[in-house]
Amino acid sequence: MSKVATVCVFRGLELSYSVPKNLEVSVGSLVRVPVRYGVSEGVVTRIFEESEFLEQKKFSDGKELFELAETTSLKPIYGLVQKEPAITPTLVSLAEWMRDYYGCGLQSAMEAMIPSVVRDGGEALFATVVGISKHLSKEECEKLSKKAPKQFELYSTMLSQKSEMFKSALLKLSGATAAAYNGLVRRGIFCEEKRKIARSAFDDELSKVELVSPEDLPLNDEQKAAFEDILEDVKSETFKTRLLYGVTGSGKTEIYIRAMKEVLSRGGGCIFLVPEIALTPQTVGRLKSKLGGGGLVVWHSNLSDGQRLDAWRALAQGEANVVVGARSCVFAPLKNLKLIIVDEEHDTAYKQDSNPRYNGRDIAVMRAKLEGCACVLGSATPSLESLQNAKTGKYGLSRIRSRVDSRKLPKVFVIDMKREKGGSQLSQILVSKMAERLENREQTILFLNRRGYSKFYQCPDCGEVTECPHCSVGMTWHRREGVVKCHLCGYSCAAPDRCPKCGSQNAKWKSHGTERVEETVAKIFPSARVGRMDADTMRKRHDYRRVLGEFKSGKLDILVGTQMIAKGLDFPRVTLVGIINADISLHMPDFRSAERTYQLIVQVAGRAGRGDGDGEVIVQTMTPEASPIQYAKSDDMEEFLEEELAARTEFGYPPTKKLIRHIFRSRSPEKLEFCLDKWVKSAEPELEKICEIRGPAPAPIEKSEDFYRWQIWYFCPSVKKVVAKILDLKKRYPLGEGIEDVLDVDPVSLM
Repeated sequence: MSKVATVCVFRGLELSYSVPKNLEVSVGSLVRVPVRYGVSEGVVTRIFEESEFLEQKKFSDGKELFELAETTSLKPIYGLVQKEPAITPTLVSLAEWMRDYYGCGLQSAMEAMIPSVVRDGGEALFATVVGISKHLSKEECEKLSKKAPKQFELYSTMLSQKSEMFKSALLKLSGATAAAYNGLVRRGIFCEEKRKIARSAFDDELSKVELVSPEDLPLNDEQKAAFEDILEDVKSETFKTRLLYGVTGSGKTEIYIRAMKEVLSRGGGCIFLVPEIALTPQTVGRLKSKLGGGGLVVWHSNLSDGQRLDAWRALAQGEANVVVGARSCVFAPLKNLKLIIVDEEHDTAYKQDSNPRYNGRDIAVMRAKLEGCACVLGSATPSLESLQNAKTGKYGLSRIRSRVDSRKLPKVFVIDMKREKGGSQLSQILVSKMAERLENREQTILFLNRRGYSKFYQCPDCGEVTECPHCSVGMTWHRREGVVKCHLCGYSCAAPDRCPKCGSQNAKWKSHGTERVEETVAKIFPSARVGRMDADTMRKRHDYRRVLGEFKSGKLDILVGTQMIAKGLDFPRVTLVGIINADISLHMPDFRSAERTYQLIVQVAGRAGRGDGDGEVIVQTMTPEASPIQYAKSDDMEEFLEEELAARTEFGYPPTKKLIRHIFRSRSPEKLEFCLDKWVKSAEPELEKICEIRGPAPAPIEKSEDFYRWQIWYFCPSVKKVVAKILDLKKRYPLGEGIEDVLDVDPVSLM
């Protein structure tokens, strides 16, 4: 009996096709199918026997996405893009869950899972490897040198290498021509073979400094208890999520590695998620050292297409059983998945800011549920959502309250910058302690979550602040480039030398960024070796690894950076951390601002004192009395969480309720307000039955990339019901021409 397949086509459709008898397809197969007058790729989501398909049609209530046509008239699948399935059946189910939870199209979820190089049918890389098949005698060498000197030179070069070589490398080394090479092949002196070349990430000279000792480190009692908890979860071979809540420097990574070893010994696979690309080199180095690098692949946005394709195929074909990387590696087509680890689970970098707007941490938990495996969420500063889940028993909880080897947590000093004289970015005590570190050959990290030289240009005469013409945000001065940039839309222009409104030359640049801090440090300590890590300096693929490698090996004394250096990094020689402006995140118009400020201070502070020397942290602030700063100073997360949760409960914010942010945007503010008024009148009577509606109101950043933005908040106990109702309402009440909207479920930014 013939079969019918439902295919999610990458053009945004889900259609049914007949399966040719000579074609072997399965759920997750990447196929080519006819669509109208063209051909497109898609993923098989379901396969039916013909009778089952007809039964589905017979009782269809109009919601099924099948073409209502007899199977004999269905167009056939043209063929497979590749032999192995693009994703597993479990990932297909995960994509369907994402569609219903995040309100995205199924094809958007599929495209997030399958790299474009795979969807486009990318090919493996092959190269010619050359060896010597016939060694010449002395007489034969003399004869060859006279008759064909170029061939003899090439033979001699190959002989000196004492091993096989790539053809391209051999010709480059010897300077020989292809004609000389071909002559040796024809004579049977050289033999050649086409071999598949693995384009591996982090397989280069930089990887040497990233390796650590392969020996297992001893676990203390708290670590042992946490490891036993995770081991029990793994052995149960059922879905379980555990929050590993341990202070900075408590050895969480060593526990992860022990758990992964146990999984690998049982033939299982592991996914290890980190929030920042900057954390990947250190993590990969540790795992390669402890687990061996043979079955490990790296996955993040800085990979080349070739590296991404080879990593994906290694996973899909079962050649690799461990994948390490940022957010998107949660979709890796790993076989026999038994453990997912989400390090720094609280980090907002796990949230995707474009469609589909998923959170990698939450996807990890849902995938573990669908796979029936263990999931570990680790952090020194867990999110309130995860702590609430642990408190209610939804997650298991393992605590580690002390650092390894009984090391002390760093001592925190809070400096009131209102009392500092001279307007410098660096307080006197911070400069003094930096001088001590340089004298003792210890290292310092300076953290400021703002790049550029100065944040805004303000005129004291008329009060004008130079804003981006396309967004309602100030322009940041990048002094080295001589331009001002909008960090929202990317617009740039020459830096002004006077007020653009009144022409006054009294206008000045105010506030400061990492570029200015780097310059200031270089002036105060001219002999110090200073590095900077921010989005302006980390532009090339290996810049992260190069700078971190230099810092780890002691080639840099001071590292200035944004939040990419704020968490997870482990440098034993760092004994001082300076937080330049702890107020930046505190005064954002976001109900999570206090939580973020607390987390950031604790995480950055945790980079100090991880070696033999005690650590110190200087927190510079204009509001030293703020509770997140005081709680971070005393390392009292329980008290902070109790206070924060009480405030969230009073106002109905997460984690007490779920939040969906509905953003509307248009180039015309008049159209936007009219549309919102119409939407609220139409939607509110139906939505208010299942959720609380707040708004509409302008977004904090009201204009972005020439679009005006307003938002509505929906607070609800059940996301799927509200999302389904909103999508239904949009079909019945179209928004109108020139109006766009975005649904952001569980938003991490309200700007």
